[in-house]
Amino acid sequence: MPENTRMSPEAWDRLVAGWIPFDVDLMRAPILHDWFPTWRRGAVVVVGRVSYHHQIADGTVLQTTPVLRMAGDETWLRTRREYYRLGAKFVRKSAQEIAEAALGPPAPGSLVPVSDLPQPGTPRNYFPELGPDGGLPPVEDEDTSPRS
Repeated sequence: MPENTRMSPEAWDRLVAGWIPFDVDLMRAPILHDWFPTWRRGAVVVVGRVSYHHQIADGTVLQTTPVLRMAGDETWLRTRREYYRLGAKFVRKSAQEIAEAALGPPAPGSLVPVSDLPQPGTPRNYFPELGPDGGLPPVEDEDTSPRS
C-alpha cells in the first residue's frame, strides 16, 4: 500500500483488484470540470475546477494527489485521498475563440492583417493625426549645467 494515503488496506486491495466504486461513493464525490491530466513529480495528477468539495470552495482550480485509477469512460477517478467525478474535459482554445466567446464576433473590417502590424524594432507612431513624430516636442540635448 502506498505511503501517505487515507485508504484502508482493504480499500487498497479492492482498488488494485479492479473494484468499481458504488454509486453512493460517487454521489458524495466532488466534481472536476475543465480537467486535464498532467505529470507532477513522476506521477499522473489531474488539474481542474472543483465543485461540491467538502473543504474547497466551488470554482477553485486544484491539483489532485496522484491518480491511482481512472474509469475507462473518464467519468470518475480515484486518487490517494478520494474519488472525483469527472465533468467536461478541458478543451484548448485559441485567443481568437476566447475573444469571440467573450466579446462576440468581430465587426467587419476590424481585424488588422498580420502583415500590417508593426515589426519588432520599428518606431511606432501611436498618434498619426498629430504628425510624423506624434506631435511631441523635439528632445533637447541633455542639460549639463549645475543644479541649484
